[in-house]
Amino acid sequence: MRIRPIYSDRELLLRLREGDSIAFDFIYNRFAAPLLIKLKRLIKFEPAIEEIHQDIFVRLWNARAGLDEEINLQAYLHTIARNLTINFYKKAARDRELSREIEHSIDLTYDHIEPLLAYKETAEILEQMISLLPPQRQKVFRMIKIEGKTYQEASAHFGVSLSTVKDHMAKSADFLKQKLANKYPALIGGIVACYQIFK
Repeated sequence: MRIRPIYSDRELLLRLREGDSIAFDFIYNRFAAPLLIKLKRLIKFEPAIEEIHQDIFVRLWNARAGLDEEINLQAYLHTIARNLTINFYKKAARDRELSREIEHSIDLTYDHIEPLLAYKETAEILEQMISLLPPQRQKVFRMIKIEGKTYQEASAHFGVSLSTVKDHMAKSADFLKQKLANKYPALIGGIVACYQIFK
């Protein structure tokens, strides 16, 4: 049998809006540990983990008066965590020494291309990289990854075999992975990781 929490998120939010520090403590105790686990999966740099973890709850406290009592508290905290983590990776992208420390924890794969399209900054970077592909490969890639068509639809549209489409996509993925990993490892890896962990 599931035990009901002492206070619902809505009750805690109502009390938090009034500046109730006990409600804040309840929220912290409910969400701090899971958030810390996710941050440790995202960032392999202990000082940053501690700073971001603390900043999540500082921001919650500072924003308390304007919080809507109907918000999903977990989603709200995840959004703060995701944004702070992305900001950390943006900073790392500008800081060579920090960037090198982070690169070792990043593994960019073909499946990571989709999340990059969801962020304006990385979508622009990705667009620049796609434009470097050979024309036909670029068309196939755009049709499948950007327009959302299937391999079979691309095969029929371009009048080529399914294996040719697969070859175009595999070579596109290898090219993009190499370019992105070499040029923007910290920023790209951080955004991909955030998308996957805080979705």
